[in-house]
Amino acid sequence: MGFPAVATILTTASTVAGKALEASAERQQARAFNAAADERRRLAENQAGAITHTALENSRREQRNAQMQLASARADAAASGILTSGTAATRECDLATRLEDDINNRTNAALQEANTIRSQGAYDALDLKTQANQARLRSKGAWLGAAGGLFRGLSSVDWSSDR
Repeated sequence: MGFPAVATILTTASTVAGKALEASAERQQARAFNAAADERRRLAENQAGAITHTALENSRREQRNAQMQLASARADAAASGILTSGTAATRECDLATRLEDDINNRTNAALQEANTIRSQGAYDALDLKTQANQARLRSKGAWLGAAGGLFRGLSSVDWSSDR
């Protein structure tokens, strides 16, 4: 085996080692993308859960406040001697409807925000999972390239001894 054969073997070994390092790096990147996807989904779910919890708690508190406002309006009407029919009753009904609508609108907006955060988290996680799959495929391609380079290099060596 002469100098060209040794050089071919060294070049092949160097190429195979480089491809192996590339494959390992791609595999690590795939793991990092998967971990990031899981973390993104978990953070989005936690944030959405906190918003949902806060929205529902605020809704309950606002409903209690609305009941107090209605009771105050009824007390004012009773103190002034206004009957509970006609204008006073209409105003009370309008106030109750307006308060309930405001509460529902704020609650629905917060719940919609929570759903948007959940959806965006799921989308971001899916995107990261896709990137992880691409990195995994590049890793497999690098391993195949390393194996192909090894076989190509070894097949180009003249193994016969011409001494």
